[in-house]
Amino acid sequence: MLRNRTIAILLAGLLIACGDGLCPSNRPEAIAQQGPGWDPETKVVPAPEEGWATESKPTEKEAVESEAVRRAREALTTPKGGAGVNLLARLTEDGQRLTRDVTWRVYTDPKRGSGKPQLLTKRQSPSPTMQLDPGTYLVNVAYGRSYLTKRITVSTGARKQETFILNAGGLRLTAYAGEQKVPDTTVNFDIYLAETDQSGQRRQIMTKARPGVIIRLNAGIYFLRSTYGGANAHVEAEVSVEAGKLTEVAIAHAAARVTLGLVTRPGGEALPETQWTIATPEGKVVTRSVGALPTHILAPGTYKVTALNDGRKFEQEFKVEDNQLARVEVLVQ
Repeated sequence: MLRNRTIAILLAGLLIACGDGLCPSNRPEAIAQQGPGWDPETKVVPAPEEGWATESKPTEKEAVESEAVRRAREALTTPKGGAGVNLLARLTEDGQRLTRDVTWRVYTDPKRGSGKPQLLTKRQSPSPTMQLDPGTYLVNVAYGRSYLTKRITVSTGARKQETFILNAGGLRLTAYAGEQKVPDTTVNFDIYLAETDQSGQRRQIMTKARPGVIIRLNAGIYFLRSTYGGANAHVEAEVSVEAGKLTEVAIAHAAARVTLGLVTRPGGEALPETQWTIATPEGKVVTRSVGALPTHILAPGTYKVTALNDGRKFEQEFKVEDNQLARVEVLVQ
């Protein structure tokens, strides 16, 4: 439902495709192309219950049984009468306590110049209680790709509670070719921090992210790179993730679907075991393949294709446009 999401639509072109052929528009009205100068629609709402879990919500019975198991496990690890530290995490200051998919790591807190922190324990539990000797520790909580590390102090006495505010949100990505959503297996997303270092490089957060899956991230600005088809049909954009909000990005690719064939006459049968190289007019290789009729998704433009078969080499230039299903035949001469 649109009222439960932030919709950020990044338009980069149009390819009307349906599987291997053309078909009429099936794109939701909220993300249909509106022509030049169209502004993306954006809506912001609070986070839904259960935060950003990608699994289905557990039944009440399952939740009670899970809590019972957790308490029993903690009872075994916490000596009777000892002082423990209870850890819990929230997406935002006033958000609900996270109830699953939370990982905790406790490290030593080294003094200045005394080396790196050492991992003491790791717990995969929403709200664990740990028995720690008096002192200071570094505690890291991870929820998907969002995380927070802070220093805590443990003293003798009664059990204390430490709350971690992750300041995190969710990001869900999909890709469109014109009015049709592209198959999930044909597109992947790379996610980077928006900031660049001194050499102009960005730190990569995630590679080959799956479409339609909620990715948990710390609030901030991220740089997205969407690749459709594995060649050069790319879209790049920045997107903002807000704490306690879900940002859904639908990226539209400008692309053409090209099938290659080495033939002895126009419309003839393609020769098998042909090695193909597609390059730009300047000679930069875009993609390679082997076969009688390989198909590639390419960005609109001009290309030079080279076919190698039985020791012979054949070359030809071709041009493709957005929203085009093309068959490029290279003649054996």
